[in-house]
Amino acid sequence: MPPRAIVLALDQLSRRCLGCYGHEWIETPNLDRLAARGVVFDHCFASPAEEPLFGDMTSHWIELLKREGVSVRWLCEADEPAVGDVEELNKTSLAQLVQQAEQALVELSQDPAAPWLLWLESRGIGWPGLAASQFVELYADELDDVSADLMAVREIEVIYAALLTQFDHFLGSLLASIERLFGNAPPLLIVMAQHGQAVGEGELLSSFVNRASEAPSDIEYLRDEVVHPPLLIAGAAHDTLGSRRSELVTPADVLPTLSDWFGSSSTVLAERDERSLLPLLQNTGCVPRSELYLRDHAGGAAVRTGEFFFIQPESAAQSDEGDSSGWLFLKPEDAWELNDVAAQYPEQVTTLQTALRSWLSTRPNRR
Repeated sequence: MPPRAIVLALDQLSRRCLGCYGHEWIETPNLDRLAARGVVFDHCFASPAEEPLFGDMTSHWIELLKREGVSVRWLCEADEPAVGDVEELNKTSLAQLVQQAEQALVELSQDPAAPWLLWLESRGIGWPGLAASQFVELYADELDDVSADLMAVREIEVIYAALLTQFDHFLGSLLASIERLFGNAPPLLIVMAQHGQAVGEGELLSSFVNRASEAPSDIEYLRDEVVHPPLLIAGAAHDTLGSRRSELVTPADVLPTLSDWFGSSSTVLAERDERSLLPLLQNTGCVPRSELYLRDHAGGAAVRTGEFFFIQPESAAQSDEGDSSGWLFLKPEDAWELNDVAAQYPEQVTTLQTALRSWLSTRPNRR
């Protein structure tokens, strides 16, 4: 069987709102079904400043893959107003993207001996926006008996829930087409997001947001809910069905993973730290990362380890004077960055800041 793969690459998606990541009442049956058939990565982190670079790398990598004989279809969701009712679901841009994908799959399936890649780019959840009434009605009862201090957050969450279930509906259509065309030999299927999505809880709960006077306003783009997107991969090995991985990974790891999957010699990431996830998917072992580095567009930076999340503003990130300003949070216990423990772990702060400064010195376009 030749290697085949489908990538659904979303601009943004809230990991916290997915059932396979622990949400209790938002209905995402197709995402949950995909998670049950594959691998859920619990610690995927995306650097906001790296997103444009990833787009360029993807384009270059796809061209290299084509030269090696892999048939590639690259489809992008059309622009659509962010706000507006969408009663006619089949006319939405996401519906049209899925329809194009289904037609592409029919065409690709005609040659069972050819390797191919179907890459789909979508904005993901049309947030802010309005879902069709059939999905809004699913959550009509979720505002009952909610206290006044939590009502604003719950209202936002209900709107997002309807949009997310609508997205899941379209994913279900795509999965049905895959099952119909490929049966028990499905292609590798990856659902990834370039970054997470804030859905209101952080603004209410996180004291980190209230420290704007002490840090650049854009520091909020390094908060966990934004830099911690979901990553689901199915179809690589039957013995990984419904499994979870706790290793530190990044969305950009998808490219070397696909290179391995296709047996490609493409090495556009040779000088970076992206790594193939195929050993994790196939349980063949690998050397896990001990930390992941992140930076935002304003010059702020962060480092995530298995136990800590250290965030510092632009001034400290680029200082050579040993400036120790920044915030340290215990993970995964402190999900919302509520408790800054930098004062309790000064040696850890020094170690992480030194490593972060060293990493920044190697990055291009440093501010």
